[in-house]
Amino acid sequence: MRLSFICIILFVFSSFTYSKETKPIVVLLSIDGFAYEYLKIHQPPNLLSLVKQGVVAKLNPVYPSKTFPNHVSIITGSYPLTHGIINNKFYHPILAKQYFKGAGKQNSSWLKADPFWTVAEKQGIKTAVYFWPESEAIGKSPTYNIPFNKTDSNKARFVQILKWLKLPIEQRPQFIASYFSSVDSAGHVFGPNSKELSAAIKEIDDLIGDFSTSLKNEISHDVNIIIVSDHGMVETDSTKVIKPSMLFDAQISKLIKNKSLVISSNDTQLLLYFTNPDTNHKTIAQVKRKLAKNSDNKGLFSIYAKGGYPKHWHLNKNSKLVPDIIIEAIPPAVFVRENFNPKYLGKGTHGYDAIHEKNLAGIFIAAGKGISKGITVKPFENIHVFPFMSELLSIKQQNNIDGSSEKLSPYLFEQ
Repeated sequence: MRLSFICIILFVFSSFTYSKETKPIVVLLSIDGFAYEYLKIHQPPNLLSLVKQGVVAKLNPVYPSKTFPNHVSIITGSYPLTHGIINNKFYHPILAKQYFKGAGKQNSSWLKADPFWTVAEKQGIKTAVYFWPESEAIGKSPTYNIPFNKTDSNKARFVQILKWLKLPIEQRPQFIASYFSSVDSAGHVFGPNSKELSAAIKEIDDLIGDFSTSLKNEISHDVNIIIVSDHGMVETDSTKVIKPSMLFDAQISKLIKNKSLVISSNDTQLLLYFTNPDTNHKTIAQVKRKLAKNSDNKGLFSIYAKGGYPKHWHLNKNSKLVPDIIIEAIPPAVFVRENFNPKYLGKGTHGYDAIHEKNLAGIFIAAGKGISKGITVKPFENIHVFPFMSELLSIKQQNNIDGSSEKLSPYLFEQ
């Protein structure tokens, strides 16, 4: 009788311990600038192994295909106009300030949507981040957070992730995110068809292979791995450049000089402009007509005005954050200074409308206990990664995001 009682107690205890040890875990890894085409071109063995073990898809960037708006869209499940970070750098007419990368650390008003780690923490789930755009935003920090710096190696990030996964269950994060920029850097400097890019892909793929081996040999609990990228890369062409003289005559230059037209962002792929509130309401239409009339665009750029932006940009809302005029370069053309020197032009770039440029599609790879195996999913926007992770961690779906769980829920099954 006593032996039977002890056996029952041990069974209950072991069941309780097992249930605690099987809390779902998601590790989200972003490889900045990793184009979907790289999987076919470079055949990275460890990434392709994960593809066989799970699901893969082209991950479409939101507009514009820049690093910060897309990483914040991935982690908030929202379009840039919803989360507030509409470009890597831009002028905010309401805050009357210029955004710079990581500005949320100083002013919480920049980020208008909660990152995934914030939502998870509110529901009692510990989280950890080792580099992610805006992970230091005021009031939205994860339990464990290592801010961005230029010295920590890619390997150091994987080592730390393993340390987090080995923590006692009471301290262990169930959601971990990390970011790697080496592939993007190689693409910008040397181009998407360079041997340097191949080397960068091999390095990150080798590290993912080592990490996968460590998970099998050192971690007793199941881990779901999701690998994403924010965009791909387009090879530049130094013969396709757009100088200010090709756009602005003396009258428009005067409007810019006296701040009737305020430059919100002056990128190599797009120019964003706001009209000063004191400027005559007819200015926008006049400027657009004049730009169209004066400009010899030679198929290098397109001009848009507020209210007439392409629907998939998700900018046709009555918001002061929406620029009044957008001048967009057509790939691979870029905006340059008047005294442009070709030798200073990088070999690769991004930021264009990704819907018309296949090389700008990113990657989505997900593998783990609750995920289907060996399936290629139709391309989808990166705002849908958030609800997918919510389902994996049994987090209550958010009603205030743009992403939908319907996109990826068919590829999940009961754990």
